[in-house]
Amino acid sequence: MMKLKTTYLLLFIGIFTFSFCDESKTIATVCNVENPLEDFAFLKEAKNSIDVIDCGGKSSITQYTYNSEIVFEVNICDQIADGQTIVYNCSGETVCIFGGIAGQNTCPDFEDNATNKILLYGN
Repeated sequence: MMKLKTTYLLLFIGIFTFSFCDESKTIATVCNVENPLEDFAFLKEAKNSIDVIDCGGKSSITQYTYNSEIVFEVNICDQIADGQTIVYNCSGETVCIFGGIAGQNTCPDFEDNATNKILLYGN
């Protein structure tokens, strides 16, 4: 009888202990990569440009959700009058262009509809 109680006690302790194990410790990914600034060539190049160019203004790479997809807004030197801000999707395709000589705004709803802002890199 004592062996049966000991077995049940050990079984209970084992179940109790393993019920608190967190199996959901997965690495968070964005666009199926762990580090978009290093894993995407277009963002790595933008980051390197920010590091090299001293324009006296702010530069940034910001992640958003826009139209239900993850996008990256690359703004290299906001002080340049004819500079462009470009928004890319995970494939590196241009989604939006703002500014430039022509004063483009290919996504007039971006400011209102871009959510989940995360600054990935900037000065």
